[in-house]
Amino acid sequence: MAKELSALEQLKASRNPLRVIDDIYKEACDGIPLSAEYIGLLKWYGMYPHVNTDGTEDKKYFMKRIKLVDTTMNLEQLEVMAKIGQEYAQGLVDFTTRQNVQFHYIQIKDMPAIFEQLQSVGLTSRMASGDGPRPIMTCPVSGIDEGEIYDVKELVKAVDTYFDKNEDRFCNFPRKYKIGISGCKCHCAAHEIQDVAFTAFKNDSGEVLFDLTIGGGLSKSKQIATRANRYVKPEQVLDVAVACAEIFRDNGNRDNRNKARVRHLLNDWGIEKFVAEIEKVIGYSLQEGLVEPKIASFENRNHFGINKAKQAGFSYVGFATNSGRVAGSDFQAMYDICKKYEAQGLSLTATQNFIVYGVKDEVVQALADEFAALGYPYKPTPFRARLQSCTGKEFCKFGITETKEFAKKVLVELEEKLPEFTEDVTISISGCGNGCSQPQISDIGFVGAMIRHEGERIEGYEVLLGGNLEGTTKSRIARKIGVKVPANGIVSYVEQLINDYKADNLGQERFKDYLAVLQPAGVVAEEDWFVVFLWLLFLWYIDSSA
Repeated sequence: MAKELSALEQLKASRNPLRVIDDIYKEACDGIPLSAEYIGLLKWYGMYPHVNTDGTEDKKYFMKRIKLVDTTMNLEQLEVMAKIGQEYAQGLVDFTTRQNVQFHYIQIKDMPAIFEQLQSVGLTSRMASGDGPRPIMTCPVSGIDEGEIYDVKELVKAVDTYFDKNEDRFCNFPRKYKIGISGCKCHCAAHEIQDVAFTAFKNDSGEVLFDLTIGGGLSKSKQIATRANRYVKPEQVLDVAVACAEIFRDNGNRDNRNKARVRHLLNDWGIEKFVAEIEKVIGYSLQEGLVEPKIASFENRNHFGINKAKQAGFSYVGFATNSGRVAGSDFQAMYDICKKYEAQGLSLTATQNFIVYGVKDEVVQALADEFAALGYPYKPTPFRARLQSCTGKEFCKFGITETKEFAKKVLVELEEKLPEFTEDVTISISGCGNGCSQPQISDIGFVGAMIRHEGERIEGYEVLLGGNLEGTTKSRIARKIGVKVPANGIVSYVEQLINDYKADNLGQERFKDYLAVLQPAGVVAEEDWFVVFLWLLFLWYIDSSA
């Protein structure tokens, strides 16, 4: 007997969730309040209620996510985005790990004006979130980088456009559907943690193919994607992306949202059945691909510094933020600098950083220096390059700890205390177990929790160590090590880890490898649990025989 659909599933089935835009206009223009049941549908336009100090949702202010189809904003778009940040968001702007922009303190009364400004430059927030296809992860310098494997811009736009034009078929999934399409030589789009991903490589004959991976994802049910053992030709990417979407839409779990992602369906079916279903939907067989292409390690997935573009006479420059937060005035200054030097635009990376592209060679150094003076270095320290943070309890209902402004202070302290440290390291600070800042794949992850310290319950963090992305076989999910630190002890904890590594590196040449094998006192490695079990069993036998 089929289970009755939840209230949310019934609501989604009763009307295209994207029609919530009608309700937005009714409240903004006619004063008719948005019904409480429709508040959750605002996600389909990238909107989430802020939270009050008591943890309840604040229906007056919202976070609003803008969808960047190929991670880029041209100069006109950047100007409009800067104005929205200044005029409607109280100057609070975040860059996300999915290469989008989030504004805070947005009010529904301002939405018609915001929609009009976005539409005037070809931007949207439609399907920036919600239970459907999310913005596609891709390389921020696709079509620009000299050494890229393949320019996927047109593929990304084709897939996004297909979903957008067929919204009735793709606006109501069991949950979100995240895909990646990338031709980047350093694999910066993190294909290992996407629901479905297409990663370009060249075979021995120089032909470009895409390695297909399925079922990756983080949050609490984290896992690395599985190779489909199939290669996809460029002209087949749209077919396969749509087929996977339809398969998930029709077969994903609608009874339990905690088990309603592509990876759960993959785990139920197995990769062979999933691939067979893809080929059934598309009507042809995909090329067998038993060998995984060589994949860059996580710490090498960046585009910092001044780099030559494939367009003659032009360069692009990669800059670091501080934990992804950008002041509204800085956002405006970014536009002003780009306009001054006639740069073509700005694109966002998967690590909450950004790139200025289309910069003439003769002015690129001057532009880079001005951004650095603004506080966004193009030669960042290891901490600034790869320290990520989520929204935290400041605005998110799931947040246990305050993260964004806190992380900014942590980063500055790390730079001041450890100026000689030069190794690549990824640090993530998350306000809750959902881990939106990706502590699950970081070298050092901090997950927010209320902990007991010196007799009091205070904000603290559970420590995860040793995460990494490097293809489906070498990637590692970070492990809990049984250590919790108070919020004010994070900097000291990282400092101690580095000092311990310098004193005894456990035979490892890199800090990240040291973290992968480190076993703090009192913590038993997974591979040692069987030995422990046998020892306990032996002690029980001795005791029972006495």
